[in-house]
Amino acid sequence: MKNLKIYTLLVLLLMAGGVMQAQTFSAVCETGQSLRYTVTSQNPPEVELVQCEDFFGGVTIPDSVVFNGQNYAVVSLGMSAFGSLEGLHFNGPLSIPNTVRNIGINAFTHCRFTGPLVIPNSVETIGFRAFMDCDRFTSLTLSESLTVIEALTFLQCYGFRGDLKIPESVRYVTPEAFEDCRFDGTLYLSPQMVYIDGGFENCYMFKAVDIPEGVSNILHSAFDFLQYATELTLPSTITFIGDDAFCRLFFLEQMTVKAIDPPYLEEGAFLNTNRDIPVYIPMGTIEAYRSAPYWSEFTNFIEVDFDGVDEQEDNVEMEVYPNPTRNLVQVVLPNELRIRNAEVCLTRKVLRE
Repeated sequence: MKNLKIYTLLVLLLMAGGVMQAQTFSAVCETGQSLRYTVTSQNPPEVELVQCEDFFGGVTIPDSVVFNGQNYAVVSLGMSAFGSLEGLHFNGPLSIPNTVRNIGINAFTHCRFTGPLVIPNSVETIGFRAFMDCDRFTSLTLSESLTVIEALTFLQCYGFRGDLKIPESVRYVTPEAFEDCRFDGTLYLSPQMVYIDGGFENCYMFKAVDIPEGVSNILHSAFDFLQYATELTLPSTITFIGDDAFCRLFFLEQMTVKAIDPPYLEEGAFLNTNRDIPVYIPMGTIEAYRSAPYWSEFTNFIEVDFDGVDEQEDNVEMEVYPNPTRNLVQVVLPNELRIRNAEVCLTRKVLRE
């Protein structure tokens, strides 16, 4: 009897607090698929998309749905919502609305959507293996609200091409997050990624990687895939480069290292990299690099003033007047050209009678 009273009291407390049994319903989206939702909040009215019941064409996920006369925002794509079966051939584009904040584990695993994949900036988290084996997407745009990209999230997305930009909000890319992808442009990393610990294994088609200021540690095998890169620039903040971090840079033609103190290298950091390529380093550091372990294997260090102004190599049209003159001269430059420092060489022409 006592237990019954306690149970009844708990039910009354839950009902008084507005906590009710989850309500689930289906609705047809504009591309014709029946999508199933679960109400996750009444105030504000929000739902999670929990299952796609039809696997054809492309899918446009709505930003809101109506249930019992109430409009609910679609804020989450649930675990295995689209990826519950292997080899789902949707054969069309996927559109995710900018109301979605979370994409669950395995949400689109093995799906065959085509065209660009755009993760809207509203998305804050993407679950483990969410887009694994979605091999027909052609490009990827990531949300600028992400802080972490989980392991295997985009594993074997073979169709990706072009650049990959990791948003500045991202602090960490988990190993194997982009394993076996085929981006063939430039990899742009986030300056928040102080430690780079893999994530891009076997992404061998990248042509270049942009490592921004702020990155300090490049760990084991982080970039052993850059076999087509011809240039490499390491920021002034770099302090450590692990074994095989830059293995297989077969076509590297030059390297720039902006760190004043030579970064610590493990033995195989630049395995299979030509040691005779030009290595540009800060002014006054050549002896330090020549004597540093494993840096000493490089033979062609060139000191550069990285704080200076690049020389203008192209011809610049300018107007100088009056000409000739005895004292003052005015120089008119193109609008797009700015000069920080200039040297003027004066010559005197001697006329002989």
